[in-house]
Amino acid sequence: MKYQSLNGEWSYRIGKGAKTSVTVPYSCLAVGHSECELCFDLEQKSEHIFLEFLGITYEASVYLNETFLGKMLPYSEYRFEIGEIAKQKENILRVELEDIKPKFGPTEGWENFGGIIRDVGILYADSFYFEDVFFWTDLKNNYKDAEVNVQIKASLDKECDVKLFLKGKEICAFKQSSNTEAVAVAVNGVELWSPDSPTLYQLEVSCGEEKYCHNVGFREITCDKHAILLNGEPCFIKGVCKHEMFGDSGHTPTVEQMETDLRMIKNAGCNFVRLVHYPHNKKILDLADKIGLMVSEEPGLWWSDTSDKEVAEGSIEVLKRTIMRDRNHPSIAFWLCFNECRFTEQFLIDSAKACKEYDPTRMVSGANCMSLEDTKKYYNICGFDFYTMHPYAPTFERSKISAEYLTDKPLIFTEWGGYYVYDNPHLLKDFIIAMKKLFVNRSDEAALAGMCFWEWSELNDFNRGRPACIDGVLREGLTDKYRNPTMIFPAFCEALSEEVDNDFTKLYEYEQLCEFSGKPMTGTGGKDFAECLTSVDEPIPEYRIRMRARKTAVGPKLQKQEVEAIATTPFVVANDYPVVFSGDGECDSINIIGAVAMPYGYPIAGEYGEAVAEVEVTFENGEKQIFGLKNGVDITTVLTTLGSSRINPVAENAKPFAKFSYEKNRENYQINMLNLAFGEVKSIKEVTVRCVNEKYNILIYGIYC
Repeated sequence: MKYQSLNGEWSYRIGKGAKTSVTVPYSCLAVGHSECELCFDLEQKSEHIFLEFLGITYEASVYLNETFLGKMLPYSEYRFEIGEIAKQKENILRVELEDIKPKFGPTEGWENFGGIIRDVGILYADSFYFEDVFFWTDLKNNYKDAEVNVQIKASLDKECDVKLFLKGKEICAFKQSSNTEAVAVAVNGVELWSPDSPTLYQLEVSCGEEKYCHNVGFREITCDKHAILLNGEPCFIKGVCKHEMFGDSGHTPTVEQMETDLRMIKNAGCNFVRLVHYPHNKKILDLADKIGLMVSEEPGLWWSDTSDKEVAEGSIEVLKRTIMRDRNHPSIAFWLCFNECRFTEQFLIDSAKACKEYDPTRMVSGANCMSLEDTKKYYNICGFDFYTMHPYAPTFERSKISAEYLTDKPLIFTEWGGYYVYDNPHLLKDFIIAMKKLFVNRSDEAALAGMCFWEWSELNDFNRGRPACIDGVLREGLTDKYRNPTMIFPAFCEALSEEVDNDFTKLYEYEQLCEFSGKPMTGTGGKDFAECLTSVDEPIPEYRIRMRARKTAVGPKLQKQEVEAIATTPFVVANDYPVVFSGDGECDSINIIGAVAMPYGYPIAGEYGEAVAEVEVTFENGEKQIFGLKNGVDITTVLTTLGSSRINPVAENAKPFAKFSYEKNRENYQINMLNLAFGEVKSIKEVTVRCVNEKYNILIYGIYC
C-alpha cells in the first residue's frame, strides 16, 4: 500500500465555539466535546482507498464529506474504506471527539488527555492487499530448530512469497496462500530472541507489488507450576509499570522519549515493562524488540465496573484490536485483560477467550488486587495462565502470604511499592531481595515468578491526596515525570543486580578475643544441636516482646575451625544429655571453651548465681573433683544482641574468648573461656559436663588441659 500522511495543521474548536488550529497528532487536557476538521486532496487514484487512524482519546465519530464513517474507541487503530465517498479534491474530514463523557476511556487513576493522539493517513491499494499477517513459531530440538507459521489474510485468495532474513541473509523462503490455514515450515539452527540477546529476523510477505515487512523473533514464553519460562529456562520477571505520558505532554511522546524510557529501564537491570494501563504507541514495541525488553499490554481499565455492558464490550474490543496490531512482536510476553477492576465472572471468561482466540500463542492474565480466595477461584474459572497480585503494604508479610497461597500457578506481582517505599530506598531494596528469594527458592510452600515496580515515572494525578500525591503529582516513581532519577532509583538498580544468596554463612565474621594454651581433649555425647536451635527462637517470658522477632538461621556454630580442635558445631549439654571429654596429659587446670548457654544465661534470663551445670574431672588415680557452674558467675548467654540492642554478657570467673556473627542484623554471639584450677598438677583421664537446670542448654566447643 502507498501512504499519504494527513498529519499537520487541522481546524479545531471546543464545543461549538470559534475555530482555531491544532497540529495533529496532539494531546491536550480534557475539554469535553471538540471537533477537528481537515480539507485534503487525494494524491492518486486507486481501486481501494482507506482512511486510517492510529489512535484517539477517548471516543470519536468520523465524518467524510458529511457521511458518517463510524465511531472509534480509544488508543486503537481504525480503517475506513472511503473510495466511494472521497473526491479527488477538497475532501472535508471531521472528527468529533468526546474526552469526558465516555464510560470507557477516561479514568480517575491519572490525568486524562483528549485528542487525535497518533498518526492519521490515507492508504491506497490495488485489488489485492494484505489485511493481516500473523507470524508464530514452534521451537523444536531443545530450542535449536523451529517451525515457522505464517497466516495471511488478504482481499483476494492468492499465492504469496514468504521470506525470512537474518542480518540481510535469506534464511528460508516458501509459498503460502492467503486466506488458508498456515503450513509449518522447518527452519534449522535458529538464533533465539531474549532480553540478553534480542536477535531479530525480518519477515517479508509479498504478492506482486504488495509487500508486508515486520521484525520477528524466535522465542517461547510459557510457564510451569511456579515459574515463567523463557526459551525453556526459568526467568524471573524484573520490571516496572510505565505510563505513556512524558512530562505534561499526554499521549504524544516522541520516539526519542520512548527510547530514553526503555534504555533507562533496561540499564536499571529490568527485563520487562508493563505498559499501563492502555495500549501505547506501537512504535514502542519496535523499540522493545530491538533493545530486548519483554512487555505486556492491556485495554485501558482502572477500577472500572465491568458489569456495565459499554465498559466490558469496549475494553474487549480494544483488547482485540491491540492483539491484532502487536502480536507479531517478539517482545510481547503476555496479555493482561484488566487492571484492578470491579469484575464479573463473565467478563473474565470473555476477555480470556478473546485473547486466546486472537493470539493462541501467548499467556493471558489480569492485573489484580482482589482477595486471595477470589483470585484463585476466578483465575481458574476463566483459564488465566498465571496469577497476579498487588500486595501494597509497609512490610513484606502481605507479599509472603500471597506467595504461600497462590502456588498452583506462577505468581507475578504486577504492582508493588507505591508510597510505602517512594522515600525509603532501604525498604525498597529489602522488598526486591525478598522477592528474588521467593523465585530462587520456589517451592510448593511459596514461590514468585516475577515483579513489576509501581511506578517507573511520576505522573500528574489530582485525585488521591497524600501520601501518594503531592502538589498534583503521584510521587511514587523511580524517576520524576521528566525522567530525572528520584532517591530510590539507585537502590532499585542495586537490588536488581545483586545475586540472591540465602547462605548467611558467607556473611560470617569472627574475632578472637584472647589466647590460651593446652592440649585438646576429645568429646562425645550431648544433645542434638539442631534441636536446640528452636529454643533460641522461643520468647523468654520476661523478655517476650523484645525476643519476638528473633529467628535463627545458622545458630551459634562456627563457620570454620578457627582454633585447632575446637568444634565448629558445639557440644550441647542439656538435662539428661551429659558430654564426656577424654584425653591424657598432666596439667594443673583445664580451659573450657564455650561456657555459654543457649539462649538462657546471664544477663538475659535466669537468676544470678543459680546452679546451672557441674564439671566432674576424673584423674588417672581414680580421684574426682567436681566444679559447680553458676549463672552469671561462670556462665553467660551466648547471645550478644537482644531485640534491637547489643548487650554485654559478663561472667565473673569467665572471660570472653571470641565473638562471631552471621550478618550483624541477624545473629550475634560470644563464647567464653572458663579456667578451672586443680591446685596442683595431675594426670587427667576424662571430664564430664552435666546440666543441673533443665532451662539451660550449655554449649562447649572444646576442653584443653
